[in-house]
Amino acid sequence: MTFLNPFVLFGLAAAAIPILLHLLNLRKLKTVEFSTLRFLKELQKTSIRKLKTQQIILLILRTLIVIFSVLAFSRPTIKSTLPSIGTHAKSSIIIVLDNSLSMDITDEDGNRFSKAKKLTSEILGALEEGDEMAFIPLSSLIKNRKRSFSRNFAWLKEEIDQCSVNPATASLDDGLRAAQGLLDASLHVNKEIYILTDLQQQEIHSLEIDSVKLFDDKTSVFLLPSLESNNSIDQNISIDTAIFISRVYAKDKPVELQTKLYNSSTSDAKGIIVSVLFNGERVAQRTVDIAAGSYVHISLQGIPHTTGLIKGEIQIENDVLESDNHRYFSFIISSAPKVALIGTQLETDFISLSIAPHASLLKSYSANQSASVHFEDFDILILATTLSQTEMQRIDAYIQNGGSVLFFPSSTESIAVQQQFFLGMGLGPTIFQEFSESNPGICISADRQHPILQGVFKGFNSENGLGDSPKIIKALCSQVGQSIISMQGGSFLNEIRRGDGKAMYCAVPPSPEWSSFPFTGLMPTIIYRSAQYLSAKEVFTLEKTAGQEAIIVIPTKSSASSIFTIKDPNGFESDMQAADLPGGMSLQFGKPEMTGVYGVFSKDKNPITSLIVNQSSKEGHLIYKNLQESMSALKKRLNHPESLLLLNKNESIANSVAKARIGTELWRFFILLALLCAITEMIVAKLAGRKASPVI
Repeated sequence: MTFLNPFVLFGLAAAAIPILLHLLNLRKLKTVEFSTLRFLKELQKTSIRKLKTQQIILLILRTLIVIFSVLAFSRPTIKSTLPSIGTHAKSSIIIVLDNSLSMDITDEDGNRFSKAKKLTSEILGALEEGDEMAFIPLSSLIKNRKRSFSRNFAWLKEEIDQCSVNPATASLDDGLRAAQGLLDASLHVNKEIYILTDLQQQEIHSLEIDSVKLFDDKTSVFLLPSLESNNSIDQNISIDTAIFISRVYAKDKPVELQTKLYNSSTSDAKGIIVSVLFNGERVAQRTVDIAAGSYVHISLQGIPHTTGLIKGEIQIENDVLESDNHRYFSFIISSAPKVALIGTQLETDFISLSIAPHASLLKSYSANQSASVHFEDFDILILATTLSQTEMQRIDAYIQNGGSVLFFPSSTESIAVQQQFFLGMGLGPTIFQEFSESNPGICISADRQHPILQGVFKGFNSENGLGDSPKIIKALCSQVGQSIISMQGGSFLNEIRRGDGKAMYCAVPPSPEWSSFPFTGLMPTIIYRSAQYLSAKEVFTLEKTAGQEAIIVIPTKSSASSIFTIKDPNGFESDMQAADLPGGMSLQFGKPEMTGVYGVFSKDKNPITSLIVNQSSKEGHLIYKNLQESMSALKKRLNHPESLLLLNKNESIANSVAKARIGTELWRFFILLALLCAITEMIVAKLAGRKASPVI
């Protein structure tokens, strides 16, 4: 027998009250004088005998009334059925349903998730009046919703029917912890947890990384696996990653990326077609073979034909699990930059020839005209002259606030003046190098992985990696920043970061007085790629797994307004107010579950950044634990391992549930006994009163 309110049993001490009162009454006997002593003695013997019997009966009845009342309020329960005299033992039921994407597989028995939902509904249908149930879909635990018990079976049925597979990561450990929190507040005699899962390896592994024991001895845990054997499945290939190789993006220029695919099936995959889509249009395709249980990395290349936000997708043909056949990515291609050239006509003419075809706006200014130039109107400044102290401060502020500048020395100005100017611009000390025409300086190495050189010199096997190096007679080399191209005695091309902006410095002028640089293919390449690289906006793209918290912090300089337009993967647009923080403007997306690309645009519809949401790559790894391993892992997490049972797949769920929670509450039985004792006590007390009345 189990007592649901065991502390009430302390009330049994009240059963001593009738006994104490009885003992006290025995000590208060009154002396009654009669005229005839003989009559008194006979009457006294008879009366005392009857009185004692009545008092003992009343004492027993009154004690039983207290005992039965206390027992009724303690809610005694037995693990058996007593028809008529008992009441159904109320149950607290929790159903933990795995609704991760791996459940959305159709095998010879049908769709696993549909079968699991059907079983869930059958468990709900077996509940009786007074029972309560909580429904915990594992992949939906990330939602900010407090789970609780409910006795509204119609509402629970609707919630089960509306449940669908979810791309968010599922954790069986989190589900059991949530169940523990709910059961801690339950007072029902039956506490049961039903786990419906496919026994995927990562789910069982989530149990093994912790050792906290769960549930008391009144809690039964039942496992209903959707996969009861480690049978092989049909072919399934998952796309695990999409990583950019290219770092500078331009319209009509190839974008290279790499992806990783995994074959989780037991058979080799042949001729898998992998496609790349930009904004829904297929731009590349190739086939690949993948051995069973192995990974393969492949490179893909596509050419975007538009500017703005490019929503990308890597896609393979449908297989047993369709959801892992997509991987999303994005990048932004800026419009042709607005460029301001400041310098002598000798230098700016050569630059114009290289940059003019690729600029939406190109304006040239002399050093004397620089004061009238509004730098913020341009995406990039190309400077080939020295400027006054005032203009130096303006350019420095422009860079610090996110602007970009490409610096060249001038062939017509004093070396000392230029050294002082470049030092003031934060380019550090510069060293003047001079070579003979018979033995000119050359470029000796290059960082081919830097964005402006990446992919430019493919096929060149020369030592310096540049092909034909310019012949250098004079150079003014900077010693700070990242060296992109090195030459004898210093750096030929540097990148320097200052504040929120960046600058690049070339050690020779864009004119033929110091070198053959203007007559090589290196000059137009450097100017064009530098303009692309420097004018490209910093993209704060964020990639998250579905269900993870997503917050994007955008620098204040990236937008004049704190209101942004968000376009979700379905193309629906909405406005979002950013929180203005010291580190920038914070956009909080919550925990998005829809996979795809979320575009972030300014109020004038210019792309700012994007949020990429993909499913967990592990969901496509269809590797399962067998029943013995799964049961063992579960038992290790239970305070009472014997409480874990495997429900019979071939037996009716209703019958299995009934067997699991046979029990009867006896409080009604004890209330009935207490009432019967009270009625009997009243009758006995009334009869005793009549007989005790004097006869006149």
